[in-house]
Amino acid sequence: MRVLFTVFSLFAACYAYDAVLFSNQREIGGLPVEQLVKGATAEEPIVFIVNPDFTLGQFSVKANAYSAEPSTDFLAKSVKNSNFHESQYFPHQIEASSAQVLTSSASYKSGAAIYILAGEEWTSMEQLAEELISKIDNSIGILTSTDAVYHESTNRVKRVATDEFDAASNSNSPSTGSPATGAFPFPLVLPPYNNTNLKVAPEANLTCLLYLEGVSVVVQQKNDKTLAYAAAFVPGSNLTYAYADGDVKCAKGTIGEFIFRLRLTLTQDIKGKQFNTDAFSMKSGDLIDVTLNITGDIFGYWQLSGATLHEAAITGTGAYKSAKSQEQTIGEVETRYSKINSVAGWALACGQTQAVFFPTDDQTVKIGIALVNTQIQTFNIRNPDAWLKAPHFTLQTEDCTGTFSAGSWMGIVSALVLIAGLIFGYVMLQSVQTMDRFDDPKQKQIVINVRE
Repeated sequence: MRVLFTVFSLFAACYAYDAVLFSNQREIGGLPVEQLVKGATAEEPIVFIVNPDFTLGQFSVKANAYSAEPSTDFLAKSVKNSNFHESQYFPHQIEASSAQVLTSSASYKSGAAIYILAGEEWTSMEQLAEELISKIDNSIGILTSTDAVYHESTNRVKRVATDEFDAASNSNSPSTGSPATGAFPFPLVLPPYNNTNLKVAPEANLTCLLYLEGVSVVVQQKNDKTLAYAAAFVPGSNLTYAYADGDVKCAKGTIGEFIFRLRLTLTQDIKGKQFNTDAFSMKSGDLIDVTLNITGDIFGYWQLSGATLHEAAITGTGAYKSAKSQEQTIGEVETRYSKINSVAGWALACGQTQAVFFPTDDQTVKIGIALVNTQIQTFNIRNPDAWLKAPHFTLQTEDCTGTFSAGSWMGIVSALVLIAGLIFGYVMLQSVQTMDRFDDPKQKQIVINVRE
């Protein structure tokens, strides 16, 4: 048992990033790192303090956690003496493309929302933090590994178990320079193994798949203190799709990042309605270009952890405003109710997912995209040889709609309450007993003892 636990711990360490958070002015309160980074501003910045080999074990040694002697390390003392501090871990990289990366104090410039103090090892990281941390007011410091924070200037990629995996991952990473081609009819399958025009061949152990028959466009508009919604269903017969090399990224296993980019084009005009009233429209030729980021974690689950709406625009009607997408990536907070999640090795089938809403150029309007009649798998572990011959979905499939809906539970609970009341009444009636004697004027009067 101890051997299994040790193996699991080593396995988890390959895929999870340790972090120590601390702050003197700001309450951390168990908030995940992703949420803190998303809310970072120049007035309340996030400071990543990183080196390539950081782990909680390394921090414990520097903090003299196994010794009675007080630590003399600047970072360890800073964490210990801070008003708020805690440790966390996260299974995938934190996006910090807009961060100011500092390898020396001379390059520091104030006004950034996110800073990365990058050292080559603990000593240089500690020295850099000692010189700069006092200059960045009202900040939250995050001690973590260099690989845990993604930024182009670091020239690092997320490390996993083997170089072979890195080669496979790089060959399947999304490409921004490759032009999309084609206007292929639905249904959409990604990677497009079924499309003879594209000639995409399956690879062993890269077995993610997405199937799609249509989408729904949902518009959310904030009016004073209320939210108004309008929706338009777009069937596959009103859509075509394009494909570019790199639109799909599959991880070699159940843990990692899985990316699908959907490049859809309308072939007919559509109108979105709020009840029976026209609310917005989209024209033939308009694009719906969205990327789905799915993450498989070390606990055996996968879920939609982020998404980007590259292009979509609506024309408002009546009280509804016109808006277009801002090509802004949203994270786990915005995608957690999408119902796009399942267990490692299982596929997800869904008649219609919950809409994922994206910001637009109008702060009061959001554009939501819901997948219709879709099936998604991240990894098919059953038969590699059969996969290479004919890519297919696993038979282990979960439906996004549970066995019992909210209406079903309401009916079941109401029935149980009524049945419980009926049984209670019946038991009470059964407990009523008649007297074994009755008053008879010709007999001696019945005397009831007070004690009885």
